[in-house]
Amino acid sequence: MAVKIELLTRYLLITKSTDDKVLELPVIEITPSSNNIPHISSVSISVEGHPPELAAKIKSAYREVTSAKPIELSIPRRLRQHNCQLEEPLPTDISCTLTVEVEYFDSDAEGNPNLSERQKTTAECQIVSNSQISTPSPSAIPTPSTSAIPTPQPSPVPTTPSPLAIPTPSPSSTLPTTSPKSYPGWFAIDFGTSNTTVTLFDPKVTVSPNSLPREQEMELRNSLAKWLNERPIDTKPGVVTKEWENEWQKLIAEISKELPNIDNTNQSNLGNQIFLGTSSTYLLEAIRIIELSLYQCRDWFRRSASQELNRIYHKVFRVPPLEWQSLIPVELDEIRKLSEIPSELEIESLEPDSVKVILGGRARQNRLNTMAQNQDITGKFHHSPKRYLGQPSSRSIDVTLNGNSKKIKVEELVQGAFSHLIQLTSDYRDRNLERCAQGRFNKAVITYPTISPPRVRQEVKKLVENLGIDNVDIAYDEAVSIAIFFLWREFGGDLNVGIESLKTRCRRHGNQWTQNVLVLDIGGGTTDLALIRFTLEEVKVFQDDEDPGYGGRYYKLTPKLLGSSGHLHLGGELITLQIFHLLKVAIADCLLTAVTEGNIQPDTLRIQLDDLDEKFLDHEKKFQSGNLLAFVDKENPETDVAYQDALNIAEKVLPTRWKNGNAPARQQTFYTLWEYAEEAKKSILGKGQTDEIVEPTFVLGGQQITELLAQSDLQLQSEAVNNLSVSLTLSQLEKATKPIIKEAIGIAKGLVESGLSRQEEFQNSGEKEQLDWLILSGKTCNLYLVEEELYQEFNKFKSERFVWNSEKITFVPEYTKLATSAGACYAQKLRQLIFSPESSKNLLRKGANQLYIDVKNLLYFLPCSFTLGTIDGSSNLTIFKAGQPLYQLDPKESVARVRSEESYGAQLSIFIFRKDFEDKKEQLWGSYDAQKLATELKMTGEEFNEKIKVEFEIDQELNIKLLFCQGKPHYLISVPDNISSLNAAEVIKISPLISERRVKCDIAVNVAESATAMKTDAHTLVFDMEKDYTQEVFEYDSDNNSEEIGIISDALPPVPLSGEYSFYFQYRDPNTNQWELIGKLQPDTQTEYPCEYYVSLDDKGILRLHGGTIPYWKSNNSECLKQKGYVFEDELQYQPNEIEEKRNPFSGTH
Repeated sequence: MAVKIELLTRYLLITKSTDDKVLELPVIEITPSSNNIPHISSVSISVEGHPPELAAKIKSAYREVTSAKPIELSIPRRLRQHNCQLEEPLPTDISCTLTVEVEYFDSDAEGNPNLSERQKTTAECQIVSNSQISTPSPSAIPTPSTSAIPTPQPSPVPTTPSPLAIPTPSPSSTLPTTSPKSYPGWFAIDFGTSNTTVTLFDPKVTVSPNSLPREQEMELRNSLAKWLNERPIDTKPGVVTKEWENEWQKLIAEISKELPNIDNTNQSNLGNQIFLGTSSTYLLEAIRIIELSLYQCRDWFRRSASQELNRIYHKVFRVPPLEWQSLIPVELDEIRKLSEIPSELEIESLEPDSVKVILGGRARQNRLNTMAQNQDITGKFHHSPKRYLGQPSSRSIDVTLNGNSKKIKVEELVQGAFSHLIQLTSDYRDRNLERCAQGRFNKAVITYPTISPPRVRQEVKKLVENLGIDNVDIAYDEAVSIAIFFLWREFGGDLNVGIESLKTRCRRHGNQWTQNVLVLDIGGGTTDLALIRFTLEEVKVFQDDEDPGYGGRYYKLTPKLLGSSGHLHLGGELITLQIFHLLKVAIADCLLTAVTEGNIQPDTLRIQLDDLDEKFLDHEKKFQSGNLLAFVDKENPETDVAYQDALNIAEKVLPTRWKNGNAPARQQTFYTLWEYAEEAKKSILGKGQTDEIVEPTFVLGGQQITELLAQSDLQLQSEAVNNLSVSLTLSQLEKATKPIIKEAIGIAKGLVESGLSRQEEFQNSGEKEQLDWLILSGKTCNLYLVEEELYQEFNKFKSERFVWNSEKITFVPEYTKLATSAGACYAQKLRQLIFSPESSKNLLRKGANQLYIDVKNLLYFLPCSFTLGTIDGSSNLTIFKAGQPLYQLDPKESVARVRSEESYGAQLSIFIFRKDFEDKKEQLWGSYDAQKLATELKMTGEEFNEKIKVEFEIDQELNIKLLFCQGKPHYLISVPDNISSLNAAEVIKISPLISERRVKCDIAVNVAESATAMKTDAHTLVFDMEKDYTQEVFEYDSDNNSEEIGIISDALPPVPLSGEYSFYFQYRDPNTNQWELIGKLQPDTQTEYPCEYYVSLDDKGILRLHGGTIPYWKSNNSECLKQKGYVFEDELQYQPNEIEEKRNPFSGTH
C-alpha cells in the first residue's frame, strides 16, 4: 500500500480552548508509505452516527478532494478543515464513525501516474463524547513510525488551491510535536563550516528593566571578583610593591567596616565573598562602598584603581543584553553546557525514506572511537557537511551502516543536519518549560554565506520547509547578521544612553548621523564581507500644537548595503591545511634525514633515498636536512612546480590520503596530524601568544612521530625515537598563513574602495568617504596576523579610506560565532515588531526614546554588479550595477527587483558573471542555453541572433530572469480595467491626445502642492508637449485581443501626503498659463517594498496609473516568440557550488 491515512482510531470530541463554540476535530493526514510516489485522485469523507445533525456538521467541515489531474503525494499532507461551529451546547451522547476513503494511482517507471490501475485505501475513527469514552485496548492506539519525512521531489502546482496543498510533518517525523499549537517565536540557525549556533526568540522570556540585564550583571560580578582577588599592581616610578600592598590593605579594611559577614582573613577569595552569590542590592552597595573608600587611599592608587574600574564598567555595558530582547542562545550540548557545537556530522541510521544524523562533540568522539578501532569512517562521518550546500543534485555519497549500504544524496545529509538542530532546540525548550513557550515550530531564520548563489539560498529554504517549518526566512546573510548584532551591542542595553553614544562616533550631516561599517568575517570555511552605511535621523512625531510631554525622541536607523563579497573556500581550515602540509613535509624531511645519518634503517620507510628526484639532493647526490622542506617552507609555495613533488614524497613517508585506498589507517594518521596542525595554529599564531624575546616554536617530539608512523604500520627502533624531533617556528608558520590572510584582506580593501567610491558618486558632494568602523568576526580573526595585515593595508600611508585607530576596530572573541545567529534573530524581531511613530506617542510623552531600525532597507540595493559574457571575456557588458536600487515591480508579488536598462542581442550561449568590485575575479553566476531555444523555434543561429533580443531582471535574492522577445516588447493592460484610470481626452476635449509621437498638451502632477509651497515651477511634468515620445504597443486581455498605441511616463515623484495623485493639464498659452484638473488617482495597493509609479496614455486618451512597471505581454511558452512583441520569460541556470578539492581539507587527497 503506497498511501497511509494517519487518523486516530478513537477520538474524544471537545471544543477548542480558545472558543467553546468551535469543535476540535480529528486531524486527517495522507502520507506516502513507500518509495513509489502515489498520485491522489480523490479523498472522500463520510460521518454516520448519533446525533445525525452533528454527524452532518462534522462531515461538512472537511474539504473533500476530487481532481481530474491526480495530485502527486511526495510528502505528508493534511486535509483542510473549515471551522465546525456549534449553535448549541455539545451533546453528551455522541457516537459517530468518521470514514476516510482515498483513491489513488501508483507511479509508473517514469514517475507518472499509472492510470490503468486505480488503488483504494480507507481508515475509520470512532468519535465519542466524554460519557461514551472508555479506555481503549493497546491495539487500538496507533503507534507512529520513527522514520523521518522523506525529501520531496518537485511536483506540479495545481491551478486552484488543493485541499492537500499544506505539507505538514507526519506523526512519524523526527521533528518535535510537543503541542498542536504554533510556537509564538522563531529560531535562527547559523550552520557553519566548523561550528554551529542557534538563537531562539521567545516572547515568554521577559525581564524587568529595573535592574541590570542578567548577562551584564554576571560580567560585572565576575570582573570585580577577579579584580579584588588578584589586587593588581601597576609599575609606577618611585612606588615600591610594599606601598601597593599597604594601599590594598587600607582599601580592604575600609570595605570590611561597611560590609557585614566579610572574612578578610582569607583575602585570596575576598572578591568571591562580596560579588559572587550575593543579592543585586548587596552588589550595588559594595560598588558604592568601594568607590567611596578609594578616597581614603593615596592619589596614585586611587587613579590606578579608578581606571581599572572604569574599564570593567565599559566592558560590562558592551555585553549584549540578550534576555532583554527575549533572545536565548540555545544550549545545543546539554552535557557540556555549550551553545556552540562543532558542525561535524555522524550518520546514525539509514531509514527507508530518511537519514538520521547527530552533530557536535558526540559525533566527533564517535569518529575518534571508530578510528581507534581501525574502522573506515568514509561516508558515516562528515567533518564539514555545510560544504555540500549547492552541490549538483545528482551527487550522492555511499554509506554503509551495520552491513546495510545505501546511496545518500548530499541534500538529504544537510537536511538531516537541520532536522537534528531543530530537535536539539526543541529538547532545550523541553528542559526549560518554565522559561520557554511551547508549540510547534513554524518560523525559522537561516543564515548563509554572503557570496552564496541563489541555488544555495533556495536549497536551504526548501530543505527546512520540507521539515514542516511553514515560514523560512533567508533574508540575512552572515556578514549582515553580524553587523546588526554589533550595532545592537553598541547600545549597551540602554537606548537613551546608547543612541547618544552612537552619535559621538558618527559624522553629522544636518539632522542625520552617518557611519560606514565594514564587517570582515573569516570563519572556518568561508570569508564573508559586507560594507554597510548606517544613517541615524530624528523623526518629527509631534506637530507644533501637540504636547510632547517629557520629550522622548523617535529615531530611525537606516542601514544601506554598499556592497558585499567573500569567498566560499577561504578560512581557518585552509590555514590549518597549509600548516598540515608544512608539518607533514617537515616530518618526512626529518625521517629522511634520520635515514641519511643512519639513525633509522633504510627499509623502515616506504621510499628509498635512491628514489628521490635530483632536485631534492645536494651536489653530492645526498639528501641533506631541509632539502625537502625548502620547497614548502616559503610564501606561496604552490607557484613552484616542485611543491607537489615534495607533497607526494611526504605522502610516501607518511600516508594520509585515504580517498583511493587503505582508508582506516590513513584517516587516523590524517586526523591525528590535523589536530597537531590546529594546535600549532592556535598556540603559536593566536593573539597574546607571541614573545618579543624568544621566537615561539611548535615542537613535535619523537614519541609523537613514532605514534603517527605506527598508525601506518611503520615501527621505529626504540633507540631512534629520542633522536627525532620536528620544530616549526613562528616565522615558518607565518609564511604558510600570510597568503591566505592577505587574500581575505585584499577582498576587504577592494570592497571598501569600490563601495565608498560609488557612494561618493551617488552623493555628488565632493566629500571623501571614509570607513568609520571595522568589525572583525569569525574565529580566524583571533590570529594576530589578521590585525597585523589589516594595519599594513589600511594604515595612513596606504589608504585614505581608514585612519587606523584601535577604538574603531571591534573584535570580541566570545561572540565570534554567536553573533551571526543572534544578529539574524534580532533583525527578524525588528522586522516583525514595528511601532510606527504615531503609535509611539504615549511612550515618547513619558520621556522614553524610541528607535526603529529599517532592516528591510538592506534588501533594497544590489550588493554587487553582474555582467554579460562577451567573446573575449575581458570586456563583459555590465547589466546590473552594485548599489542599484530595487523596487517592487509588481504590486501583487512581495519581491524587490530591477530590470536591465536596455535589451541585448540574444547569444546562443549566455553567461552571467558576478562582479564584486573592479579588481576581483568575476564569478560565473549562471548560464542559459539559447541554442536549445533557437532549435525549438526552428530558427538558425544567425536568424535567432538577428531577430531575438533579451532583457534581464534580478531580485533581492539575486535570482535572475531572462526576458526574450522578437522586436520591441508589447505591454499588457488588463480588461476589465483593474488599474486606476481617467478619461483624459474627455476632460481635455481633444481626441486623439497623441499625434506624431507628441502629446497635445502638458500633463503634470504636484501642481497644487507646488502652489501651496509658493513655488510655481515645483510641479512634475508627466507628459511634456514638446517632447518626442517612443510609441509603445499596448495589448488588452479582452476577448477581441485588441491593441493600441500609447506612451509611458518616467517614474512619478513619491505619493503626496494626501495619498493620491492629482493630474492637471495646460496648453502653454502665455495669456492664461493656467493648469486645469483632469482628475485624481489613488494607488490601490500597499506594497512591501519600495514601489515606483508610472503613467500610461493610449491613443484613446485613457490615462492609467500603474504600481511598479507596466507588465510585459508575457508567456511561459517559447512558441510565443514567433509573434512580434510577445515576451518569453525563463530562469537563469545557476552554477552548482563546486568544492575546490585542493582547498577542501577533508576530500581525502591531502
